[in-house]
Amino acid sequence: MGGAAVRENQSDIAALQAGLKARKPARDGLRLYTAPPTFESVSLSGFYRGRSAFLMLSGPSLKQIDLSLLDARGIVTMAVNNAWSVRRPTLWTCVDDPGRFIDVGWKDPGILKFVPTCMWDKRLKVMNPDGTLRNSAFKVHQMPGVLFFRRSDHFDHERFLTGDTVSWGNDAKNPDSLGITGKRSVMLVALRLLHYLGFSTVYLLGCDFKMDAERKYAFDEHRAQNAIRHNNVLYDSLSRRFEALKPHFEKHRFRVVNCSPGSALEVFEKMAFEDAVKAAASECGKPIRTDGWYEPKPKPQEAAR
Repeated sequence: MGGAAVRENQSDIAALQAGLKARKPARDGLRLYTAPPTFESVSLSGFYRGRSAFLMLSGPSLKQIDLSLLDARGIVTMAVNNAWSVRRPTLWTCVDDPGRFIDVGWKDPGILKFVPTCMWDKRLKVMNPDGTLRNSAFKVHQMPGVLFFRRSDHFDHERFLTGDTVSWGNDAKNPDSLGITGKRSVMLVALRLLHYLGFSTVYLLGCDFKMDAERKYAFDEHRAQNAIRHNNVLYDSLSRRFEALKPHFEKHRFRVVNCSPGSALEVFEKMAFEDAVKAAASECGKPIRTDGWYEPKPKPQEAAR
């Protein structure tokens, strides 16, 4: 190795050591884990620090907006459940059995997936030509781009964004910090993970918070009347939880903005989808010039020679 290369290497090491010494403690104790057999612990705390993300939920209004605007530079998206069938996201998460979610998304290496550790060995499903489902040859831990998190079933509105587990609500027997029993939701998990990853602003899409026989999801799916009723009760409980979470979110400088047309969730501030895209893409939206990055651009008199 030449002298210049040695000096550069030593400089890099010194900078790394200085950065580690000055580094602030992790935002919280949450850790992620790789697939078996290693289950190596990984920290992505603050990985997207200070940036914005669009959280695509499953409400029908998701199809009322021009999702192609999310192709702009600087845009990061997260989807939940089968919302990844509407648009391919950057990030994705779930809390229910993995066999409920389309296998094409699981097999896509371009989507970083966050899955509860208890699901690591669950088998996926594939759909037959007649629409019935059968077991896949693959399990969750065999899929590309999967990280696991520890899920908890206790909700505390004063500690939601801290701790070493991800709350998805409460179990059916014990009340949460607001006296609510049960009412678990992947939306809680998605918001917790996005904050952990460092996003300071989350724009909600497909957050309708109402369901009926004519308007169920942004994708084709049947729902029985009792399931529709259950979801509407869940939305009411989530609204109460989000109202209680507002001071907690403000304390941690975590902004949630609802960009879903016609949404029944009134807790968070609202913004037009187009304005949210403009705000999120502003830093990377300037015109790009390619000349001059590899070597200085010649002066006019030099170029004329």
